[in-house]
Amino acid sequence: MTNRYLVDNNALIALGRDRVASAFFRAYCQVTTDVLREAEEHPHLAQLQANAYPLTPAVLSQLRTVMTQLTIGDTSLVDLYGNKGTADPGLVASALDAMAANEGVLFHEEWAVVTNDRGVAAAAARHGVVTIKPAELARRVDESD
Repeated sequence: MTNRYLVDNNALIALGRDRVASAFFRAYCQVTTDVLREAEEHPHLAQLQANAYPLTPAVLSQLRTVMTQLTIGDTSLVDLYGNKGTADPGLVASALDAMAANEGVLFHEEWAVVTNDRGVAAAAARHGVVTIKPAELARRVDESD
């Protein structure tokens, strides 16, 4: 069972304020610094910032891996001209970084990306990263109360 979550901005919106403010979310969910930029108007921004997944050289290295898997002209993950998906490659790269940190650890954490974005889900699948829909995370948050 997955026990840590990297949450996309579209999932933050779908989850709603109460779930994002929950103890479960604070304990098990993080957003990347790129997602924070997209969520700058979120009412719980300070909480999200306090528990953000940091952008490190290791994440940037994983970002290179994610981007090399895209084909020329593929805008399913990121479309800079359309100003869409700017945080999406970093989300997958952060998940890869978190998973790499678990290698060789006896009691490791399992990570999943929470998103409604098909491009993110496809990129994550190419790299062996589990994804779940916000509705599934909402169910888990609700069950934890």
